[in-house]
Amino acid sequence: MTATELQAKRRRIESARSRGEALAATIEESWSRCRPVLDARTAAAPVDAKPDEVHARWEASPIRRSGVGLEERLAQVAEAGDLVAAVTDDDGRILWTAGGRTMRHAAEQVGFIPGGRWDELSAGTNALGLALLTGQPSSVFSAEHWCEAVQDWVCWSVPVRDREGRCLGVIDLSGRWDTATPVAEMAVATLGQLVQEHLPVMAGDGRPVLRLQLLGRPQATLGGRPLALAPRQMELLAALALEGPCTLEALQLLVYGDRPVSRATVKAELSHLRQLVGGHISSRRYELTLPVEVDVVALQKLLHVGDLRAATAAYRGSLLPESDAPFARDHRHVIDVSLRRSLLANGTTSDLLRYAAVHPHDEHILEHAVARTPLTDPDHNEAVARLSLSRRS
Repeated sequence: MTATELQAKRRRIESARSRGEALAATIEESWSRCRPVLDARTAAAPVDAKPDEVHARWEASPIRRSGVGLEERLAQVAEAGDLVAAVTDDDGRILWTAGGRTMRHAAEQVGFIPGGRWDELSAGTNALGLALLTGQPSSVFSAEHWCEAVQDWVCWSVPVRDREGRCLGVIDLSGRWDTATPVAEMAVATLGQLVQEHLPVMAGDGRPVLRLQLLGRPQATLGGRPLALAPRQMELLAALALEGPCTLEALQLLVYGDRPVSRATVKAELSHLRQLVGGHISSRRYELTLPVEVDVVALQKLLHVGDLRAATAAYRGSLLPESDAPFARDHRHVIDVSLRRSLLANGTTSDLLRYAAVHPHDEHILEHAVARTPLTDPDHNEAVARLSLSRRS
C-alpha cells in the first residue's frame, strides 16, 4: 500500500472503533473477548518468566531446533525493515526476539520481549494471540489492536504446527503501521512454512526419533534430520536396532564376522557413532537409548498380519544390499524369502509386478504374474513384456 492508502485504512479503522465496531469479524470477536477482562489502556504485556527459564524453553523449542537458521533469517528481515521479530511457545510467551533499533526500543516499552505474554487475554487483540487462538495466519493493523500502547503497530503472525496438528508456537514480524509492507507478511509466511517442514521428529517423552531406512538405498534421520553415515556406521546402527542390546564381542561378530578387526577399532567406530546420534548409545552393553523406527520391522509386521499390498509398497529393495555383514545377510535373506513366498502364494498381479520392479530378473515371479492374469487385463501385457526382457538379459 502507498502512504495515502495506509492512512486511509487507519482512519477507517479508527472511525469504526469510535462507534464500537470493527471492520473484520475476527477483530470484533477478539474485542468482545478482551472487553470484560483487559483495560485498553494497559501499558504493557505481563513479563512473568525469568531469563534462565525462557532461555531453557527456547533451547528446547522444536521451532528453534528445526535447523533452518530461523534466528538469523528473522533477524536479517527485522533489521533490514526496522521491524521486530518474535517467536513464542504454545502459551503465547515470547521466547526469542530480534529487531531494528527503533522497533526494538518500542518493543521493550510494551513487554514485547522474551518472557512477555502475548496471548489474547494477557495482551489484548494482537496477531500473535489470534494466530495462537485460531491456528491460522493473522495480521492486526493499527487501531485493530485492543491495547492503545500498540495501536501504532502492524503485526503479522503464523502458527507453527507439528505433524499431529498441535500448535507449537507462533512466528511474528511487527512494525509501525505507516511503514507496513507485504514483504514482511510474505517473509513470515515463508519462514513459518519452512520451519514446519523441517520440525524435528520427537517421541512423546521429548526424545528425538531415530528412523532407519534399510531397504534399498540406506538412509537415517535423527529427529527428522538426515544423518551422514559411512556404510560401516550404518551397519552398526542397523545391528543395534535389529538385534537389540549387544556386548562388544557380539556386535563385532554381527557386523565384522571373522574379519581381523581389533576391539579398539570397533570401540572407536562406536564412539564416533555415539556422537552422531547425540550420545544415545549406552556403553559396556551397547544399546540404543532413544525411540527407533525401522522400515524392515514395519514390513515384517505387515507380512505378519497379511497386508501384502502395503508390505510390497514398503519394499524398496533388499536390506543393506551392498553389505556383507553377517547380520545383514541373515536379515536380507529372511525378508526377501518371506515376502517372495507370500507373494507367490497370495499376491495380486500388481503386487508381483511391484516386486519384480525391484528384482527384474526373477523369472519365476514374472511367470506367476503372467499365468494368473487374464489376457484382457493390462497387467498381463506388462508381465509378458517384463518376462521377455528378463529372458533376453
